[in-house]
Amino acid sequence: MPQFHFDVLLRQPVIVSQHSATTGAHECLDYLPGSVFLGLAASRLYQTLPPDESWRLFHSGQVRFGDALPLAYGETAWPVPLNWHHHKGESPRVDDCLLQDRLYDPSRKEPDAARQPAQLRGGYVTESGNSVMPERSFCMKTAIDRHTGLVAASQLFGYQALQPGLSYRFSLDLDEDLPAALISTLTNVLPGKARLGRSRSAEFGAVQITSVDDAAMPVVGQPEDPLTLTLWLLSDLQLLNRGQPALQPLAELLGLPAGSEWLSKASFLRGRRYSPWNAWRRHHECERQVISRGSVLRYRLPAPLDSQALANLNQGVGLHIEAGLGRVWVNPPLLAGEKPRFSAPKATPVASNRGQLSTPPPSALIRRLQERARQHAGAQAWQWHAEQLFIGLTDRIYEARSWQAIPGDEPLPNTPGRSQWGRLKTLATDCRGRDAELLDNLTHTTHGVLRERSGWELKFGPDGGNSLGNWLGSELHKLAEQGKPLDRILGHLAVLGLQPRWSKVCEGRLEEQA
Repeated sequence: MPQFHFDVLLRQPVIVSQHSATTGAHECLDYLPGSVFLGLAASRLYQTLPPDESWRLFHSGQVRFGDALPLAYGETAWPVPLNWHHHKGESPRVDDCLLQDRLYDPSRKEPDAARQPAQLRGGYVTESGNSVMPERSFCMKTAIDRHTGLVAASQLFGYQALQPGLSYRFSLDLDEDLPAALISTLTNVLPGKARLGRSRSAEFGAVQITSVDDAAMPVVGQPEDPLTLTLWLLSDLQLLNRGQPALQPLAELLGLPAGSEWLSKASFLRGRRYSPWNAWRRHHECERQVISRGSVLRYRLPAPLDSQALANLNQGVGLHIEAGLGRVWVNPPLLAGEKPRFSAPKATPVASNRGQLSTPPPSALIRRLQERARQHAGAQAWQWHAEQLFIGLTDRIYEARSWQAIPGDEPLPNTPGRSQWGRLKTLATDCRGRDAELLDNLTHTTHGVLRERSGWELKFGPDGGNSLGNWLGSELHKLAEQGKPLDRILGHLAVLGLQPRWSKVCEGRLEEQA
């Protein structure tokens, strides 16, 4: 299936309202719908093509204009899945990063009865765990009386708009049987300057569209259970059941094999309704009742899906797939477990969510800001490694409790406390940039921080080397061999250890997390 990718840089504020009302406060979408790009291509090609070719490009579903989603540090950010929850009062975000240890899927694990779950809503997430919240601004406007040229009475309204400088990416999917000449005509007409959204004749809507060659797109994952199907909605989904709008995604409505069952208790979905405005016809189209993007749908299958069934799902499901609706991620690896499974982030990303509006030689201020952005991205990478070490240490605590036959509600004796984590924090600061010295001060048999009688000697298995200190020292040696900055990673790890979660795990006040 041919697929093309395009980046969209906002040069002016862009208004894409959730509703097409003409009065009141306009709440702007935080993405650019595929219908916007369909309309852009149609405005440039529709009148120049024969009717049959226009039908194939813009009405048949053989060409699918995807929604433009935010870019963050070179990665596409996807709508936050609605199955992610966190405990109320515990923020799942640190700066621009989501903490996978604070997120969980309540359908895979019984929530803690002592704490209240809260659903993570809004925004976007990359595969490496970067959290993206596109910036929007609000301005007040008033209508002008066409007869007097003065302000019209009682005609005050507001616009919310996406901020200039934001970068988005969308894909163009095509069926293989389309003529190559027709594909070339379509892909060549999209790049360049364009105006999108509302109030294009005023100070809104200017964008720059460029073609992208090497864009990473969703990859079908391998589920733990081949008879379980997970669909993550990357765009809104509109279904009909016997001609009526359907907000229950029954298996037969998605074209799944007979005998498939929708697992309602393991699914998480929301809905919305709107009436799109057709600028060519100058009136509203039929109201759409859709299942909102970010919803997570799960099904029980009678047999594993074959390649053709997977290909059909990847092409889109439901109605209006030509305008970006019905796009799903089949069995996403990010949702394969009880907690998110983030990949390692890029240490030196090429760009954040903000693009470059011009290309003059950077000033000293711009160079300094770019350096700070690179440092911030690197800090996110080191924090990810620290979180993996912290999760590994908590897993060792559970293993120690099991090996020593200590009940889950009793505290473990001789575990590292706040003073030990504080020593790690001090050591990371004192040995900044000197990894060899840091490792020696950590693992030395006589004066090392991870020595006996410090809590790090806690055993989690029968082998003599199965202690917390030996495990942590071994993992840090591996990171040093990979060229990772141990001082940064150890500093982040110490901060995590000083938080209440560590003491709760050691005291048996938290359940084991997979």
